[in-house]
Amino acid sequence: MVLRCLVVVWHMDMMCGGTAVNLEERFRKKQYDHIWQEYCGFLDLTMPLFMDIQNRLMLEQLELYSNCELGAHIMKGKKPSSVAEFRKVVPLTTYEDYAGLLLPKNDSALPAKPLVWIETTWEGALNPVKVAPYTEGMVKNYANAIMAALILITSSARGEFSLRGGENFLYGMAPLPYLTGLIPRVLPLSVNFMPSIDEAESLSFRERSKTGLQMGIQKGVDIFFGLSSIVAKMGESFTSGSGLSGGIRFTRNSPRMNSRLLKAWLNSKQEGTPIRPKDIWNLKGLAITGTDSASLKSKIEEYWGIRPAELFGGTESGCIAVETWAKNGLVFFPDMDFYEFIPKEEFDKNLDDPNYKPNTYLMNELVAGNQYELVISSFKGGAFARYRTGDIFRCTSIHNKEANVLLPHFEYIDRYPTIIDIAGFTRITRDTISQAIRISNLDIHDWFAIKDVTEENRSFLHLYVEAGLEGMRAGINPDIIREHLSIYFRHIDSDYKDLKALLGIEPLKVTMIPRGSIEQFAATFGRDLRRMNPSHYDLVEILKIAGDSARREVS
Repeated sequence: MVLRCLVVVWHMDMMCGGTAVNLEERFRKKQYDHIWQEYCGFLDLTMPLFMDIQNRLMLEQLELYSNCELGAHIMKGKKPSSVAEFRKVVPLTTYEDYAGLLLPKNDSALPAKPLVWIETTWEGALNPVKVAPYTEGMVKNYANAIMAALILITSSARGEFSLRGGENFLYGMAPLPYLTGLIPRVLPLSVNFMPSIDEAESLSFRERSKTGLQMGIQKGVDIFFGLSSIVAKMGESFTSGSGLSGGIRFTRNSPRMNSRLLKAWLNSKQEGTPIRPKDIWNLKGLAITGTDSASLKSKIEEYWGIRPAELFGGTESGCIAVETWAKNGLVFFPDMDFYEFIPKEEFDKNLDDPNYKPNTYLMNELVAGNQYELVISSFKGGAFARYRTGDIFRCTSIHNKEANVLLPHFEYIDRYPTIIDIAGFTRITRDTISQAIRISNLDIHDWFAIKDVTEENRSFLHLYVEAGLEGMRAGINPDIIREHLSIYFRHIDSDYKDLKALLGIEPLKVTMIPRGSIEQFAATFGRDLRRMNPSHYDLVEILKIAGDSARREVS
């Protein structure tokens, strides 16, 4: 397995080497217009041209997909000859449809041979890992998308960007086998990753962050890419003083950084304010990703002195969207995947009736202001067809006249309501909570859960619990339940334990409600309460039934 990983990394490095040389030569020759057009020219597309690219690449994918075991399994033996027929005859899919062939990493069943397998969390101990194969074409597309993102996060207007190569890159994302681990391996431009690739892959998340900050204090930081919750927490820790603790050794710092540190310290003393990251670093670009990005952008800008640009990607989909220089909405790349969208009213019907088959719409059929679940079909020999990602977006505008971008802009909302994603670290499902309750041996009669936020826009799991008769007699209370369940969540979900350690947040809050409240809701409204993220209306109604002991302000 180790040898296979080394071969894959070597192959990716060699594959991208020629591209890097060519790109760096163009940077050396200051061919910035050419570079912009190559990587960001998609922003000049009209909607008809965008859809032409989508349809052409989907037809190429169908040729590959129709002639492999996985394609036969997903498409039920059918071989659609057009995109319209493909959408008509192929059902929407979820990871369960692929697990039998993908989890064993069965290369022979795929449309094309994978260059690397990417992993991510699935459902804790029940289904710990999802894997997705990335072909050579997919890796090249991913590298191009990341390069476009770096250009755009350092841009101030169309065609104007400050990226030049050789920048100090503070890297706050997970290494291989996670998707972001591809970035240092395939980026077609030389930058100084802090810490270095090899060192980063040998360190824990906490150690990587600490080492990167120490190197940043010594050498400076030009670009920062990280999970939004981590970027915000690092800014908070830095401002409180803990980020500087043990990190300043003036003999190791560059003269430029010592000058900045001294100036920041003098200003801090004179004004009586803490030293913030923006006081010692002047970033060219700051990229963030994660489910909390929208709510944390203002806080991140306050700490780091630059408006962050959001990227969006996923293990199954790759890097599919980025914000432009305007930083006012995500724009999708036309060549990463084929995109379909399920309107909110359709996925709501599907939530109430799992047998309901929701309708999908294409990029050129969307309505500004509406929410949609993203459905993707892989290009370049990828595995997924009409795959429900579980990611919800709002289409904020059909185009941006001010920036002269004629493509739809999106805001990422959250995961599908049946999944509670906390700070981009963990995905909690109904099965996860049920298992934690079962193995805790707590006498809990019934429950429901929502994703809630603190006043500082930090997300957490809010669990509403009805105690059983034995639990009531034993005096069970929210603190006991939280302590017990926290232990079992950490046991079930390896990512859950990082939430408090890395972010300093309590990821679980428990509120007791009277026994029978949930049953009374069902009797009153003639339908069951959704256990994961009930609708706003249903949440208000169940809390009315529960009474003053559980009522809270719901905005």
